[in-house]
Amino acid sequence: MPKNRILSATRRGMLASGWRKREERHELIKKSNQMRALVPACLILLAGCIIDNDPVRVENFTADTPATFTYDAWTNTVMTENDDGAAEQIRRDWLAEALTAHGMCAAGYVVETRRFVQPWEGPFGNGGDIVYTGRCL
Repeated sequence: MPKNRILSATRRGMLASGWRKREERHELIKKSNQMRALVPACLILLAGCIIDNDPVRVENFTADTPATFTYDAWTNTVMTENDDGAAEQIRRDWLAEALTAHGMCAAGYVVETRRFVQPWEGPFGNGGDIVYTGRCL
């Protein structure tokens, strides 16, 4: 291609000049820097959702007499109040651990009552207490 055609193509704006390329590159870098700042901000917001603000194990143990006890465990979306399934088995294991920690019922125990106590009603009422009362064998 002859020189005069290259010059006329440049004048018509068909070929980008070095200055224009640098300007376009600068704009792309500027936009990518904004995205780079946005990504950590999104990750921080996501981490706020993941942080364990709703502990799974919230419990209370009371030895009423040397042979009777009251145990309650808080329920939530993870540990549902159903009396069957994995959540109930986990609560029963926690009860056995609490009895062992208090040095009670080495020969075994019986749960006499199990009841669900929900402290609030309505669409936002999530969770409550499962209260166990029992005695040692």
